[in-house]
Amino acid sequence: SRERSRAVSPSQIRRLRAWNRLDWELYSHLNRSFWRRAESFGIPRLRREVSELRERRERLAGMCLRGGGPVPAKAIPDGNLRPFQPPGAGDILGFALKEGLEPAERELCVRMAMPELQYKDLLDRRQFGGKNGTG
Repeated sequence: SRERSRAVSPSQIRRLRAWNRLDWELYSHLNRSFWRRAESFGIPRLRREVSELRERRERLAGMCLRGGGPVPAKAIPDGNLRPFQPPGAGDILGFALKEGLEPAERELCVRMAMPELQYKDLLDRRQFGGKNGTG
């Protein structure tokens, strides 16, 4: 990362493009592939489904989340829902659940709010029966 105010020289631009060439090629390929599939699916249909997904997400956030959105990890009382905080990095946000959720609602909300590392561990347990997949 670099400061926004710092100018980048033409030679630096060439080096950055060379350095990131494979990333750019992969992005370009996947972007073209996405838009071909989107056209085939139908752009109006895609827009409707994206809108429906956003509305559903907002309803779930209203039902599940204290404050309705992400909060700093320190503000999440349930340690199982706190995202990993890598040393020296910025604060990774997570989600704090509302108090008093019914058991079925709480289960759904926990699955929706669970950070990726904990979710990966849950999938590992379900897939490998409590083993780490190596045995």
